[in-house]
Amino acid sequence: MAEPLDLLAEQIATHTQYSEHRFDLSTDVRTSLALTGTERIVDIGCGTGRFLCTLRDGGHRGALFGTDIRPAAVAAVTALDAMHAVHADAAQLPFPDAEFDRATAMHLLYYLSDPAAGLTEIHRVTRTGGRVAITLNHTATAPVLRALVTEHAARHGFAARPASQVWAETPNTTAPLDVDEATELMRIEFGHATVWRRDNALVFPTPESVLRYADVLAQFACGVPEDSPHRQRIARSVGAEISDWFTRHGGPWRDSKGYTVLTATT
Repeated sequence: MAEPLDLLAEQIATHTQYSEHRFDLSTDVRTSLALTGTERIVDIGCGTGRFLCTLRDGGHRGALFGTDIRPAAVAAVTALDAMHAVHADAAQLPFPDAEFDRATAMHLLYYLSDPAAGLTEIHRVTRTGGRVAITLNHTATAPVLRALVTEHAARHGFAARPASQVWAETPNTTAPLDVDEATELMRIEFGHATVWRRDNALVFPTPESVLRYADVLAQFACGVPEDSPHRQRIARSVGAEISDWFTRHGGPWRDSKGYTVLTATT
């Protein structure tokens, strides 16, 4: 999985939470899969197994499999109870045809050099009458914080970079993939796709949590090198505005982060 978005996802998971009365990705995916509790499920690009753990802890009795291209992720899932982890490329899954009742690929397609081929492979390992759920984040996560970081980075000569430039620097990934494009690929592969859009929000409870995410945005969205002397200067000036905002408003800081769940029957 690509380093820039890995780091962004890790920042989200570690330093934020979804706000009350909004949406939960795992719950939406479980609902879209229409589970009875006995299905054989594979999560392609499973990371450290967070989604699989929610299934297991919720009482799912069917076999749970995860695949990932990163050995560290596979090792992490292998160490969990009642999990099967496989080191595999999403474009070449080491499973027989129709091996699973359900398949998921959460925030994976935009990491693949050929997303259409990845969907074909996911389709192959899912039985007739099964279900596939794909998720994608919406573009421009945290637009308010992104605009603040972009403004301060520009004062030091760093311009905001389009997604295509970030993706061009990402191994094995040639271009960003948006929800409309992914929906069309799903319809081509499966003949149909159900689109479930969620406009959610990130919630940063403290100034420090906002600043950590801002530092990631400065590096990857504005191209500020990790070892640049400007990095700390940008962090100080952004941090001052963040602290002032918390002083005036009390927090938490909310910023948009939406996602879409695409579902198809096989």
